[in-house]
Amino acid sequence: MSEWRFLRTVFGNARAWTGVAHLLLALTWAAGIALLALSGWFITAAALAGAGVLLGLDLFTPSAGIRAAALLRTLARYGERVIGHEAVLRILATLRETTFERIARLPIPEQRALRSGDLQQRLTADIDTLDAVPLRITGPMTAALLAVLAASSLAGWLAPWPAPALILTTALITGIAALAGARAGRARGKSLVEERMRQRVGLLDFFGGLTELLAYRKARARQRQVEEREIRQAQRLHVQETIALISEQAVQLLVAVATLVMLGLALHWHAAGTISAPVAVLLTLMTLGLNEALGTLPGAGWRLGESLQAAARLQALGHETRPQSFPGGAQTNPLPHPKVEVDHLEIGHAADHPFLGPLSFTLEPGQPRVLCGPSGLGKSTLLATLAGEQTPLAGMIRVGGRAIGELPEAERYRCVAYLPQETVLLDDSVGHNLSLGRPELSDLDMWEALEMVDLARTLRREGAGLDYPIGEEGQRLSGGQARRLALAWLVLRDAPVVLLDEPFANLDAATVERVLERLRPWLEARSSVIVTHAPEQLPTTWPRIDLGTDGRSR
Repeated sequence: MSEWRFLRTVFGNARAWTGVAHLLLALTWAAGIALLALSGWFITAAALAGAGVLLGLDLFTPSAGIRAAALLRTLARYGERVIGHEAVLRILATLRETTFERIARLPIPEQRALRSGDLQQRLTADIDTLDAVPLRITGPMTAALLAVLAASSLAGWLAPWPAPALILTTALITGIAALAGARAGRARGKSLVEERMRQRVGLLDFFGGLTELLAYRKARARQRQVEEREIRQAQRLHVQETIALISEQAVQLLVAVATLVMLGLALHWHAAGTISAPVAVLLTLMTLGLNEALGTLPGAGWRLGESLQAAARLQALGHETRPQSFPGGAQTNPLPHPKVEVDHLEIGHAADHPFLGPLSFTLEPGQPRVLCGPSGLGKSTLLATLAGEQTPLAGMIRVGGRAIGELPEAERYRCVAYLPQETVLLDDSVGHNLSLGRPELSDLDMWEALEMVDLARTLRREGAGLDYPIGEEGQRLSGGQARRLALAWLVLRDAPVVLLDEPFANLDAATVERVLERLRPWLEARSSVIVTHAPEQLPTTWPRIDLGTDGRSR
């Protein structure tokens, strides 16, 4: 999918709104041109009438037209701002949601490969850059085209053919210059967008690691690196703005030249008796009035480069393949009780140096498997591989007789529920976190899941219930409470295959016992694997996969 097609997809649902905004912008510029031209015509006609050269001048019609043009220009501008910005804000809000969802659906290794600064850049700056598309690129281009066509049509009606030809030629030259600017500006726009991301990553790394940098006396050197990057980016922005300013001034010069040419033609036609003196002034001022419309085109061309690069970065997250619903939504599981078969599985970074395996086992409902062993062997990596988030070096994983890599992404997410070692929560309420991807859930459903993880009593005691705000990264919850909230969300997924990485981390023995007692029937009804460093907390009847120091099961 090209960047242009991606942008059409993003803004396609608001074509009516943006179309109205573009028409209102064109009307704004047309009214401004009409106001200038009609005022010049009226002043000239009034002066000639006062000198006795022009007889029978109607004062009321042109003055009413001037007032109407002034009022129309104000109203059209106000309407264009309200409608255009409302449409863009709604579109970008939706794009933020879909971008966040797409990032959440990325396989774990791909998520970790993206730096936090890059993720923030895509969720904020890249998306904000796209607001220029309808407001400062397609809008001005469309409106300028309509304004030029209206002005050239009027010129063709009032004067010989060179008048509209001059207006169209001026617009054509400006348009070609804008397209050239867009092509040249794309390379610069790419460097600006990419360097903006590096700036954010550098700042986050600096402040995030400031304690270590101070301890090792490296803070000054890293600070200089950050400052140098800021200076280079400021220089790029200065060059970009300088070129844009020069381009705008060049358009104004072109329009001024066209205005002088039109003045010469108008005087010649007036001397020949082809047009009247007021019409000659009208044509000249109308040409001058095109400056507002044409002057925006070079800037639109330069902004186009940045917008296309931002679109390419967002497109890389896979918006074009977005499923119709968030994985885990209210859909019928195609594999209600699948058997998971692991056959000679090997995991590692290189084919000749696997750090885990070969492993072979079968998961079936009724017999959750407990995976234990020393730290650093790759138990979490094994779980991510079983979830289809990572590709094994060798061996096969089959779910319901089908290789997990062959399952469509949406089907795999409906079938496999994976709780990674890292607890990730939204800065929102408990209810919003639990209903993520399942908007049809009732309050009763969520309270039942909270009861299963022994959180319901605590939340009721707080008083806010499901509306309790958990804070950024769940900071208003303890580590054990945050873990149980994530576990409650996974319970609500109700997937037939469940993979849990240290689900009872940060819980005391009594709480683990209560939670496990409530979860046990639910886990035994599914094909489950539980990674733990405390296998003694789990039922002894559950089969163990005990990994030795060599990464092989015992």
